[in-house]
Amino acid sequence: MIAEPFLFRSEGGFIRIPIWGHIPLSAPLKKILAHPSFLRLKGIRQLSFAQQVYPGANHTRFEHSIGVYHLMKMILQRMVSNPLALELQSERLQFDDETCRTLLATCLLHDIGHYPHAHVLEEITPAGDRSAVFAHHESLTGQFLNEEHHGSPSIAAILHDDWRVDPGVVTEIIAGKTAHPLGKLVSGTLDPDKMDYLMRDAHHCNIPYGSIDIERLIESFVPDPERRRLAITEKGIAPLESLLFAKYMMMRNVYWHHTSRTFAAMLRRLLQEVADDGRLPAAALRELFYFNSDDRVLYELERLIRHLGLPAAELLDAILERRVYKRAMTIRPYSGPEMEIDPVWFAYSADHCRRKEKELEICDLVGRKTGKRLAGHEVLIDAPASKDVFDYDDFRELRVWPTKSEHRHMAQPTDANGYIRFDDFRESVFGSDFILSFERYTKKFRVLCRPDLIETLSGLEAEVLEILRG
Repeated sequence: MIAEPFLFRSEGGFIRIPIWGHIPLSAPLKKILAHPSFLRLKGIRQLSFAQQVYPGANHTRFEHSIGVYHLMKMILQRMVSNPLALELQSERLQFDDETCRTLLATCLLHDIGHYPHAHVLEEITPAGDRSAVFAHHESLTGQFLNEEHHGSPSIAAILHDDWRVDPGVVTEIIAGKTAHPLGKLVSGTLDPDKMDYLMRDAHHCNIPYGSIDIERLIESFVPDPERRRLAITEKGIAPLESLLFAKYMMMRNVYWHHTSRTFAAMLRRLLQEVADDGRLPAAALRELFYFNSDDRVLYELERLIRHLGLPAAELLDAILERRVYKRAMTIRPYSGPEMEIDPVWFAYSADHCRRKEKELEICDLVGRKTGKRLAGHEVLIDAPASKDVFDYDDFRELRVWPTKSEHRHMAQPTDANGYIRFDDFRESVFGSDFILSFERYTKKFRVLCRPDLIETLSGLEAEVLEILRG
């Protein structure tokens, strides 16, 4: 039996957030929303440096987390009340009371480990050291769930006592994502995280690319027990197309906007320099970012590194004063008519030592051409990560459950249970190959530089390419 307070009943009013309006509150939910470890998410922007381009993009992980919880609740309400969704459940995937509570808690807390600019910093490594300075935010989930505050039980205790959820399972799902049996329900093509942030980010950036018929999409959801994930019926195809296209447009116009990416590259290089210098302990950097807000962290960083005398500290001044570096070169990191991944360009994303080495070489080249003394941070490399951003592998496994006789005659089931692969259903141009093209046309490799060097660097393309490929 499903616990009514979690799925169908309001206990204690509502909370109003943009996009979804009034969200009913239950007593267990209110306990987490008021917890200091959760309230810290109010100080962490959803879009890092995007507010330098879109001034309205000051929304935070706090309201996003509530939005993801709300959407998961809508999905679960569909799973436990729709006759077809109930019929298709099996022992491999059953939305019983415990599963529903666990999924709601996981969605609410999926970003609890986030810290300012986390996605920019997660892989910074000191020279000659394999250990990263900053952890991936998912791996910090357990730390913040078990964090104790004076007069407040930990969130883990609230989950155990009030939600009747195992906090260890929540941590495992968030940290392991798709490796856990419930992971594909919270991370993948149809996850509520993506549905919320696409619409929320578009709303706060005031751009018209995040319009998705979320209600109709959720109304089409049915369980896919064999793959322990969600499938859709035919009526979900059009809203799914809008979700996929919205992500493509948001990647082009917001997430991969050159100014946001450039500020991120500047901060990454500054902190790489601080880590390589070694005089400021890694623990101090972690303390600074893990327990601070976006509005304060850069000013606190300036105070911490002021006495070090690092030439790269001028990058922080430039960030604070919005003196953004310029694009000198843009390279498409694919080769041939088939646009195969060119490993040369993608390797720079994870190899921090090599990236810095090439930046120094290019600065030396520019210095010799101009007669200027450059310290090595005046030219930066912004390389794309190899990780796909369009859930390509997950999308290839998406199934359709045909409900109309015309479609049952048109397509043969892909498996014995009657599900048909989305690609085989052939009712949409948005097949997996088409989604892969989104990836190829979004990612770019860029060489950035201080504004006064742009003219010189733009005239050295052949020499720069030789350095980068060397």
